[in-house]
Amino acid sequence: MKRKITFKQIVAAAGILLLLGMYVISIVFACMAKPEAADMFMASLVATILIPIVLYIFIALDRMARRNAPEGMSLKELRRYNKRIKNGEDPEKLAKEIEEKYGGEEERE
Repeated sequence: MKRKITFKQIVAAAGILLLLGMYVISIVFACMAKPEAADMFMASLVATILIPIVLYIFIALDRMARRNAPEGMSLKELRRYNKRIKNGEDPEKLAKEIEEKYGGEEERE
């Protein structure tokens, strides 16, 4: 069975790539002994702190967006249901539809 890649995994991989790339560039500039090497080192230090903070904010926003969604429901599908409610569909009917598809509260416990 194919494993699903989550948003958190994508954000973590992007963070690792950004940090590693930044460190490689800093090392290259340091080896070139250019005057910009000190500035690149300071940028690396700042980015070492800021990049994880920004990635944590992305993950926290994703968690907040999914807070009321049933287990297994994608954010895209949650938006689709919210749009249907805004367009005037009966929320109780949609709640029954979601419960049929994802199961009730008692099944998740």
